[in-house]
Amino acid sequence: MKNQHLVRLGSAALAFGIITTTVAGSLLVVTAPASATAPTDSSAMTLTWEEAQASLGGGQAPGTGTPDPDAETFSGMTFRVSQTEELTDQGITVSWSGAKTTSPSEYATDYVQIMQCWGDDPAGPSPQQCVWGAPSAAVSSRTGVGAAKRDLVRGDDPVQDTTLVGEQADPDLMLEPPAENPFLKAYRMPFRAVDGTLAKTSTELSKQFDANTSNEVTAGRTAGDGTGQVVFETQSGLEAPQLGCGQEVAGTSTPRSCWLVVVPRGSHNLDGSTADSTAAGRVTGSPLSASAWRNRVVFPLGFQSVAQSCPIGNAEERLVGSETATEAVTAWQPALCGLGTTYGFSQIGDGEAANQIVSEVDGSSRLALVTSPLAKAVAAEHTIRYAPVAQSAVVVAFTIDYRLYPDAPAKVRDGLQALDLTLDARLVAKLLTQSYQADVPGRGSGNTTLQGNAASLVTDPEFLALNPTFVGSKSDTAPAGLMVALGNADANGRVWSWLRSDPVAAAFLDGRPDEWGMRINPAYRSLALATDTSVDSFPKADLTIAKGGDPDETGYGTLDMRPYMNDMHEGAYRTLKADPNEKSSWNPFGQPKGYTSLGAQVPGSRFVLTITDAASAARYGLPTAKLVNGAGEAVAPTPESVAAGVATMRASTVPGVVVADPADRTPGAYPLSMLSYAAVNVCAATPEERRAYAGFIGYAAGKGQVQGERQGELPAGYVPLPAAMTTQAETVAADLVDTRAVAAACPEAAPSAPGTGETPEAEAPPASAPEDQSLPVGTTDTGSTSTGPVSAPEVPAVQEPSSNDVDQAAAADGPDHRTTDQPLAATRMGLAAALGAGVPALGIGPFLIRRGRRLAMLAAAHV
Repeated sequence: MKNQHLVRLGSAALAFGIITTTVAGSLLVVTAPASATAPTDSSAMTLTWEEAQASLGGGQAPGTGTPDPDAETFSGMTFRVSQTEELTDQGITVSWSGAKTTSPSEYATDYVQIMQCWGDDPAGPSPQQCVWGAPSAAVSSRTGVGAAKRDLVRGDDPVQDTTLVGEQADPDLMLEPPAENPFLKAYRMPFRAVDGTLAKTSTELSKQFDANTSNEVTAGRTAGDGTGQVVFETQSGLEAPQLGCGQEVAGTSTPRSCWLVVVPRGSHNLDGSTADSTAAGRVTGSPLSASAWRNRVVFPLGFQSVAQSCPIGNAEERLVGSETATEAVTAWQPALCGLGTTYGFSQIGDGEAANQIVSEVDGSSRLALVTSPLAKAVAAEHTIRYAPVAQSAVVVAFTIDYRLYPDAPAKVRDGLQALDLTLDARLVAKLLTQSYQADVPGRGSGNTTLQGNAASLVTDPEFLALNPTFVGSKSDTAPAGLMVALGNADANGRVWSWLRSDPVAAAFLDGRPDEWGMRINPAYRSLALATDTSVDSFPKADLTIAKGGDPDETGYGTLDMRPYMNDMHEGAYRTLKADPNEKSSWNPFGQPKGYTSLGAQVPGSRFVLTITDAASAARYGLPTAKLVNGAGEAVAPTPESVAAGVATMRASTVPGVVVADPADRTPGAYPLSMLSYAAVNVCAATPEERRAYAGFIGYAAGKGQVQGERQGELPAGYVPLPAAMTTQAETVAADLVDTRAVAAACPEAAPSAPGTGETPEAEAPPASAPEDQSLPVGTTDTGSTSTGPVSAPEVPAVQEPSSNDVDQAAAADGPDHRTTDQPLAATRMGLAAALGAGVPALGIGPFLIRRGRRLAMLAAAHV
């Protein structure tokens, strides 16, 4: 009978396990904290050419009643703009499909032209309201006559001719003839600025915009598959006052909207003749001329206000910190004005920020945004509290156009912008140490080690193995090095720790060759980059000087050829513009003679890389490279992989603060994830400062974690904090305005005077200073006197920049998260306990059933 009891008991256990785990598991999912990563409304917009034509009146050459000769080609085109609302000075992606392939090597036929315009007419802007006609010389030389200009030529466009001569002629279109030729008749589409200024002459136009400030896209290439894509720089009224985008419209508080105009160019000239009828075989005439303008596709652009956000009279509080938090703080500042405090932020180095909050100099900020705890020597005798405020990452952003030979495996991508790139640690180490010939002045001539190395990144077999679409790249394709920021920063140190943690990268830095015989540039051997854990900058150690053939040349070095960026933000912006500021071109006609920059790289031939922060890359719409992590996976910096990377961080010597674990091998984790803390010197801060800091931290960890494009929201490139970190930050914020908690942390501080803003509490019991002055308030470690949950600080209501209802809940920590867990509610505790009982029952039940049946079989065998 024993066997029957075991079978019945096992069946009961199995049933219990199935029911319990099913119900408890389902309820746990249902009652899980809401995620702060809920998708926000996207302002992307898609238009077909035919839809745009329908809104303009029909696909015919204006005033003729005849079909446009390129209408059939354009009719299959669809255009998409990645963001059309809440814009600022940033990058947006403009893409298209269904187009005809652009002529090879040049921009003769079948390409698109893109420009930003202002205009109050709901139907869209006029040609006079668009920034156009200041191209780089390198681009305009590849287009047809007048295709990159504002000039109008009588006879080119019969429809436009009616405005040049005759009774309907517009005098604004005629240029004043020069004194030496008073009978010359020349025409140009003038530019009318938002303030009414009319610019027509070259001098007048240059005062409005020039080749260095214009954001026009002279020619966007369509690849063999009919698709194309460019990142377009939108400019607010701060960058382009002549457009006034985001400036308040007179008599209202509404920021001015603007327009994005795309003009496709086909294979016909403005008069309907084919491009091959011209000597160069290129489409001629300005896109602002009537026949070309008729084919435009118009997108409205809504801009954030550029007016002063904070009211005059607000209290002011200064914050300092590292660049990884800059974009977040900048986005939060307008909403933080509603707290009654204007928070000014100074971006400084991590070490300087850490030193400032413990400085005795009057006016020093007592809050710094840092990515690692203060060194013990710096924090000694100070009570520093750390509140997590932002998860982000260091990335390698790029602007690369495929330039492929006709027999390349991926030849269909020729001319397209590359969107996918994979780098491992050793490739980054090679770029950072100028180990390719192309990264050294004179290409390393005379250096036997460099002469045995790959000429550039795209000829390195290691790179091609990870990026096979670059096989068959043309020989003159090479990146302008890897742009990096000047100075010391924890983010830089994070890159080096990743390189040192990779065995093959560390071996390369130590002087050992790769499988193809490539070695580190000898100039970097003495820096001990494979072992020195204190390195937090990007040295440029090769002092080679190169000269050309001119006997007057003084020679250029690494800092001319591969100059530093001021910060990671500049690196991202220059990557958008494809302008590395390389000064290696000798100008014998300069005064004085010298080396100058050739300007931005030509679209279709761009190859620029930079180490930057994820938020700056996202702001300028830059694609980012996948990096090979410790598990051997190529991982893109997605919200999931960045959060997974932060979750792998280990506890530091400062309780409540985690730091990167270079030895981690967790699959799916991005290797350069970063976590920013608001570090507060509690006892050095005044009560008013503590209250202001509490307001900042409370907002940053709450409403500031809602991802979105609006002011006050978390910008793209950041990942909302998990629930445990939100709780940690809110606790720090609450304790900053809790007299009892402050008294415990600062026992020698005098009692607060009435009206200082401290929260009145019962007198705190006598307590000695905590043994570890860096313990976060509210922990259960020895020395903490927080006696229970502390409510979040009461601060004035924030005036929201939008009507969004902000959800402060964040996703729960993953299983490997090593920070403090958020306590579960009683209901969820019970469900978790039930689940904990049900899971073992699932295993015990089948075991008992099998055991019972086994005993029954043995008993039958003995009968």
